[in-house]
Amino acid sequence: MLVALVALLFQQQAQPLEQRVAAFWEARIQDDDLAAYEYEAYAHTGKMTPTQYLRRRSPLMKYTEYSINKLQEHENEAQVRVVIKYQLTVPGMTELSLDSVVKERWVRLDNGQWYRDNGKDTQPKPSRAAAKQG
Repeated sequence: MLVALVALLFQQQAQPLEQRVAAFWEARIQDDDLAAYEYEAYAHTGKMTPTQYLRRRSPLMKYTEYSINKLQEHENEAQVRVVIKYQLTVPGMTELSLDSVVKERWVRLDNGQWYRDNGKDTQPKPSRAAAKQG
C-alpha cells in the first residue's frame, strides 16, 4: 500500500509527455546539450555519462525549429514524431537549411517521469525536398 502511494505521488509530480518533449527540443535549439541530456533515458539509467553524450553530438548541426507532430502514448511507452529544422555546416560548402521528421521513443521510467529512449539514436535524415542552399 505504501509503495503504491509513493509511486502515485511521483507520478503526480511528473511532467506530461508533451511538456518533456518540448523541453528537450528547446534545449537542443538553445545548444544546451547538458540540459537535453537530462531528458534522455541515459541520464536516469547511467548507461551514458554527460561527457559521452556531448561527444556524440555533431558540431556541424544547429537545430533551429521544431514542432511536435504526433504523440501516441501507451501505458509507459510513447511514440513521438517531431518535425525539426536545422542548419548543416560543412567546411568548404554553403550552409544547408534542412528539415526532417524524427521518430522518437519515449518511456516512463520508475520515477514516473518521461525520458527520450533512442538506443539507436541516429542523426536526422533530411527530406530530399528540404535541402536548400542558404
